[in-house]
Amino acid sequence: MSRFTLSRRSMLMGAAAAGATLAAPSVLRAQSSRVIVGAWGGDYERLLKSAVNPKTQESGVDLVIDTGNATSRKTKMITALRVGGGAMDVSCLSNSDMHQMSVAGALKQVDELDLTRQDKIFPQFAKPYSIPHIYSAMTIIYDRSQVDTPPTSIKDLWTEEYLGKVGFSDILFNYYLVIAAATFGKNGNDFAAAKAAYDEYKKKSGGVRVYSSNEAIANAFNAKEIKATIMWKARAFQWRKAGLDLVAVAPSEGALPVVFEAGCTSFASNVKGAAVTLDAMLDPELQLKFAEAMGYLPTVSDAPIPEKMREDLGFTDAERENFILPDLDYIAKEQSETLVWWNQSFKA
Repeated sequence: MSRFTLSRRSMLMGAAAAGATLAAPSVLRAQSSRVIVGAWGGDYERLLKSAVNPKTQESGVDLVIDTGNATSRKTKMITALRVGGGAMDVSCLSNSDMHQMSVAGALKQVDELDLTRQDKIFPQFAKPYSIPHIYSAMTIIYDRSQVDTPPTSIKDLWTEEYLGKVGFSDILFNYYLVIAAATFGKNGNDFAAAKAAYDEYKKKSGGVRVYSSNEAIANAFNAKEIKATIMWKARAFQWRKAGLDLVAVAPSEGALPVVFEAGCTSFASNVKGAAVTLDAMLDPELQLKFAEAMGYLPTVSDAPIPEKMREDLGFTDAERENFILPDLDYIAKEQSETLVWWNQSFKA
């Protein structure tokens, strides 16, 4: 799983990366009914094409999926704000990344879009600048075949059994700081305590295992390089389907929820089509398809979740009440300093 005001340097760096996409918007816009959706690849892209696109086509809207990671997507959005042109109509990002883009002025307000399913959104997930699509929460995931004492707390990963055997995903550093801050500090904003805890872990274990992506974590489990990770519960569901003997547990300190959201960009060329797309992403049947395939839970009140799916993917009332709620403004403010620490200290 950050709001921030992008620095001039960040914007200039982004301009070069996204220039090619912005250079020929007319090519992308051969048909006015097309909607450019910036999103992740893999299963997410597949489901946008196989489930969401047929739904939007009923309203005459055809989706064109522009895949990439969140960093490249945010760069395109900021560049479009600077130089003009519609790099994308709909952007899909995590709640922290989406907040950054809202602060930067890259998103329209949801109330401007006249959505038909806005009233079905769970109130705790409602945002003025985006719709919640799917959600999960950060938990401890461990390999049952390698573990003698199953962890119940983040602090358990700092014990002898797990030292040097915890895998960290490079793209989740912000979330790692929040969950460690809530564990070792006064609250989820105590990044100083979190950094000290991670530095202690690195010193005691003689190094850290940081992997380039969440998928690389799965490969590390498969190769028995790691015993545990801190990761979205949905990933445990996916990886169990792939044959790994993994268990996800909500840590006693609290699980850290993440919502993957979608928003209409402020520079969209097809605003009406973007609204159709967002409505389709809130369709209860389509949300269940994402849950069945990816393990992320629906965000609307009329999606009937089967009991077995609820057991596999969901959280108890007590676990939800114990969720660590991230301060997205604080995460955004600390973004640059956090990234420097992560790259130059923890990973070094």
